[in-house]
Amino acid sequence: MRKQILKTVVILLCALSLVTGKEKSMVYAKTEQSATSFSGDVTMLKQENNGYVMQVTVENRGEDFTGTVQVIFAGQGFENCAYNTEIVLPAQGKKQFTINVTNTAVDTTRGICKLNFLDERGNVLQSVQLKNLFGSAITEIPVGVLSDDYAGLDFMEAKGETFYIDGGRYPLKLTELNNDNLKEYLDGLYFLIIDQFDVSSLSKENIEAIQDWVKGGGSLMIGTGEYAQQTLSGFDKDFIDVSVLDTSEPGEENIASVNIDLYGYYYYMYTNDDIDFTNMTIANLYDDSTYWYFYESTENPAICGSLGEGAVMIFYFSLGDAELQKLSSYTVTCMYEEVTNHSSGYYQSSGYSEWGYIRQRALVFIDNVHTNVDFTGLKVMIILYVVLIGPVLYLILRKCKKCEWYWICVPVLGVLFIAGVYFGGQGMRVNETRVYSVTAQKADSSRKDTYVLAYHAGTKPWEIRLRDDYEMAGPSAGWGGYYYGSYGQNIDDYYYTVKNDSEGLSVGIKPEENFDSGFFYVSGRAESKGTISCENLTRTGRRGVSGTITNETIFDMPYMAVYFEDTMMVFSDIKAGETINLEEAVKEGRCIYDKTVTSPDGLFYDMIPTYNYRSDMGYEADDMAALLIGLGIAADAEAEQAVIVGVVRNYDKAAVSKSNELSYGCLYSYAEVEGGQNASN
Repeated sequence: MRKQILKTVVILLCALSLVTGKEKSMVYAKTEQSATSFSGDVTMLKQENNGYVMQVTVENRGEDFTGTVQVIFAGQGFENCAYNTEIVLPAQGKKQFTINVTNTAVDTTRGICKLNFLDERGNVLQSVQLKNLFGSAITEIPVGVLSDDYAGLDFMEAKGETFYIDGGRYPLKLTELNNDNLKEYLDGLYFLIIDQFDVSSLSKENIEAIQDWVKGGGSLMIGTGEYAQQTLSGFDKDFIDVSVLDTSEPGEENIASVNIDLYGYYYYMYTNDDIDFTNMTIANLYDDSTYWYFYESTENPAICGSLGEGAVMIFYFSLGDAELQKLSSYTVTCMYEEVTNHSSGYYQSSGYSEWGYIRQRALVFIDNVHTNVDFTGLKVMIILYVVLIGPVLYLILRKCKKCEWYWICVPVLGVLFIAGVYFGGQGMRVNETRVYSVTAQKADSSRKDTYVLAYHAGTKPWEIRLRDDYEMAGPSAGWGGYYYGSYGQNIDDYYYTVKNDSEGLSVGIKPEENFDSGFFYVSGRAESKGTISCENLTRTGRRGVSGTITNETIFDMPYMAVYFEDTMMVFSDIKAGETINLEEAVKEGRCIYDKTVTSPDGLFYDMIPTYNYRSDMGYEADDMAALLIGLGIAADAEAEQAVIVGVVRNYDKAAVSKSNELSYGCLYSYAEVEGGQNASN
């Protein structure tokens, strides 16, 4: 009977295993079937501030799908980043959504990315290898031309030469524009050339469109010569306000030829191409601007400068002058290169920013100040052991008449003590996620920028949830340029992660050995914090600013910086609602820093005692580090203006998940300074 029962059980188990195996096979087959049912693409819609807006298109030709669409940007080292978006995609369904990606995530990879479809357990069902985002976006660099002599500018196409931009080299392509088609082409242009053209003949709407395009990151090149007045006078005075002092005739000495005689190295490319400026009509230009500042180029006979995120170069001659037909294609590309180099939008897209370098170093400094392990307890334990444990042990053993055990007990207790210190001392290590954040916001603005350093002592993946008002997140720009020639091509390997789900954005890292901290840039919406108002700001002597500043925000500011041209002044203890007179504050000793600024890097070393070689500076160095981060954001945004930045302790935190966060705020404003070269409203 028992044998019959056992036989029946065995048969049932075998049947059950066959059914289970069949079900598993069916599930596996369904998985395999669904694993080949997805398709998708990622395209770049536009560039905004410190990032890109990417449109993700996904299509499901299989069964209903609930999971994650992952866009991976894989580049050099730890700049690799994965953007994860939770999605429900029905069978035969198609969806489009956008992700906001930091420029660092994209630019360091030169636009290389991949699309993954993950199930609810995180398993990859299918991968889609995508084309290079930059390469698929452009095959040539569009250059718009407004000119009554379009044919005479043919050489500006630099035929035979390619130009490096957006992670690749592409040929330049001229397009003839007019009052009717300008707006149609403008948004797609990298450069706009205006030469031998009456700008005032354009509609007011088109003139405003050009000005907005430049401020948004466009590069404008203007030829003048005998056409200087009719070309320049058409723009608004708060955009270009340049006077024509005089115009030389061919055969006369002029500003371009004199510069070559005096300095030699000026315009060396033109000299190599045998350009004789005395054969040309040259305009002597003077910058009357109070809103922007143009300075003389050492590479081209021109004045140039950045406007907003874009740039303008105004040449002393008409680009259609017959003498310029001698220019080599290489020299022509160098003309484009200089105006591009003055565009802050270019520096953002290429990943280079000296202020970005300072921002990360300042965050590291704040981290180092606040994550130092306190060894006071350990020192006390060692002293107690040496002073008390040994003698007490000896006395006890002596009383027990077991003195011979002393040399056995001492090593044993020593080992136990070391083990206790090791395991008990783990609490002194950082065993939680710590966050250091500095948020910069124009005081009355509805947008904010935050730089975050998150630290974790372990090597397991971790993440922190961001506040729901953040819309963009990713690795932050930092170390002063990237080495495109040596980037890794392992597109499955990433460290930074940005997740977007029903609860909002979160950021994290997938660490490897000795890699346990991540730098992030996040931006989003904000509420106005009030204003920082200034009155009668005036340059004093070669250096310094006088006038009054009122802190009309709700925050006390332990330090406030006034940054103007080559001067940095920092004042202490500015209360909410307080008005300070800068000259009186200096006399009262509230100006704790007042020096000429040579570079952001020099400013960092001068203000922050990194190696504790200057510990008597009279201020909190971590507050100064936060102030520099805010200044870097404000200076990047409007480099030509006087900037007032106030630092706030314990500001709005960036993370809402469980973490130990130290947060700073930097509220800034801009002001006009009388007597300055580049004062602005």
